[in-house]
Formats: sequence, structure tokens, C-alpha cells
Amino acid sequence: MKKALKIIIPIIIILVAACAGFLFFSKGKFQYNNKNAVGNTTGNLNNGGKFCEYDGKIYFSNPCDSGKLYVMDSNCTEPALLSNDTVSSINVCGNYIYYVKNNLNKKAVEEGSRDQMFGIIRTDLDGKNEITLSRDKAAIMSMYGNYVYYQKYASSYPSSLCRIKIDNSDDSEVADKPYNPACISNGKIYYSDPYNRNQIYSLDTASNKTSLVYPANSYLLDVDNDYIYYIDMSKGYSLLRYNISSQTLEQIFASSDSKVINFNRYGNKIFLITEGGANPGLYRINTDGSRLEYIAAGEILSVNCTSLYTFFQYYTDEYTLYRVPTSGNIVSIEEITIK
Repeated sequence: MKKALKIIIPIIIILVAACAGFLFFSKGKFQYNNKNAVGNTTGNLNNGGKFCEYDGKIYFSNPCDSGKLYVMDSNCTEPALLSNDTVSSINVCGNYIYYVKNNLNKKAVEEGSRDQMFGIIRTDLDGKNEITLSRDKAAIMSMYGNYVYYQKYASSYPSSLCRIKIDNSDDSEVADKPYNPACISNGKIYYSDPYNRNQIYSLDTASNKTSLVYPANSYLLDVDNDYIYYIDMSKGYSLLRYNISSQTLEQIFASSDSKVINFNRYGNKIFLITEGGANPGLYRINTDGSRLEYIAAGEILSVNCTSLYTFFQYYTDEYTLYRVPTSGNIVSIEEITIK
């Protein structure tokens, strides 16, 4: 028995040490994504990327606290501050959060902050271990696979589309035009090309080659399976969807006295913002154009969707946050304060 123990005990010690070493190594090892991983929904990114839901948590730019990065449960409980940066274009995948940092706000200026004002940041899910992927001033940024794609500023306006690998390598220019990278599907960036009459194009992320998809006078795209949802500026700023496979066009929403200026699709629901006419404001409609609901009147700033709630703000008060159910019955609009 004693002889057996002399053999077993060293083996156990070796196994325990090996497991501890493996866990330590795994904890410090960088985690890459699968090639088709996405960091946020297209609709949210086209609305500033202020909210991003991942694994039962909502990571968001808190308007009640100078747009700082917060996290809370998907039911809007247990909020916590993650970063003092003013953030947008939030993307979350695997072990990391990616966001655009823009600390050029009144509070930062008053405090005389010497920190880097702009950039693209990667942090752990708890907001720790911050890494600056780029110090460039960026507009819309999205994560796809193992890269973040972003509109890079030159002077006071976006000038090009760039990408950088999430491990902080391979920083390069994708296009010499600032194409919107919010809509990425199956390895292609879909965008309205303002340099080609706003026609719908795709850019292959592997080859950087562009292709004409559909010659519409489009604005804001969202691809879901075979459908491209977009605002058609030549059709009174109506909301349409184009079927890539059948090459057919469907009208989702149109009005004779107002125009759609923004929208956010989540599942089979679309939240759209209109201006002009008798009833401007926020609407909800099914993706097939049925069951139109009028939610809120006035000038809506942005709308971000999660599985349970859709959040929005008004131009006249961008510091107050409101929410409604994303897919359930809307009984009332809730004003929420998160601090």
C-alpha cells in the first residue's frame, strides 16, 4: 500500500500542476474569433452602436453619465460602470469589448484631461486590460471575424475605410473612400456608395474587390439572408427590401407627407424614424410591411435594439433614455435612468 501511495501521490501532484499551468496559460492566451463572428447588429451600428447585447448582458453608452461605457443584465438590472471613456460603435465578442472612443466632450475639456481623446479600444469584458488598437479618430466601426473595420477621419470628416486585426496587428487601408462598414454579411461589406449615385455595392473582405449589387438610390443598408433592407431616396425616402436571389423589390413603408430617415431591424421587427408630415416620430412594423404601430411623436435621435428592449432618445433631450419592448405589446413608454 505504501509503495502504491509513493507512486500515486507524485502523479497527482504532477496532474494538479499541469492543470494549474494550463489554466494560467489559457487565461493569458489571446482568444480569436471564428471567421464569421459579428460584434453587433447592423441596425445598432447605424444608430451609433450605443447598445450591444452579448451573452445575457447589455453593454451600452450611458446617456445619463456622459456616454460612459456601462454593462447591465438583459432585463436592465445590475448596471455597472466599465470605463470612463465616452463610447460609440460598441462591439462585443468572445472575451473582449471593442468601441470607438471620443472623449472630446464638455466634461473632459473642463477637467483638462491629458489622456488620448480618440481611438479604437479593446478591453476585457470587465473593462480591464485596455488596449488601444488605433489612435485615429473614427466614425462607424464594426467587428467581423478577427478584424475591426472603421471609417478613419482625416481633418474633420471620414476619409477612408480601414481595418486592424483584433490582436493589434495588420493595420491597413481597405478602401480610399469612407464606405460605411456597419453591414457585413458572409464576408462582404454592403454599403450605399455616395460616389456612385448611392447605388448598393458589396466589398469582399478577403480580396477588397467591389461589386454592384443593385442600382438603387439608397441610404442605410441591412442585409438579412436574401434580403437587403434600405431607404430609397428616389422613392420619397420610403423603406424597401430587395431580394438578392429573386431580384424582386418590396415596399415596407411609404408615406406621401413624410420620409424615413433611419431604421433598425431586429428579427422580424423594424423600428423606423420619420420626419415631416402630420405624425413624425418612431414607428414599429413587421419586416413584411404588416402591422404598423405609432410609438412616439417628435424628433427621435437614435434607436438601438436588444432582445427584450428597444432604447431611444430625443434630439431635444439626448441625456434621457426611453425604452419599449422590442417584440412584445407596447403598453407605454418607459423613461429610465441608469447610474
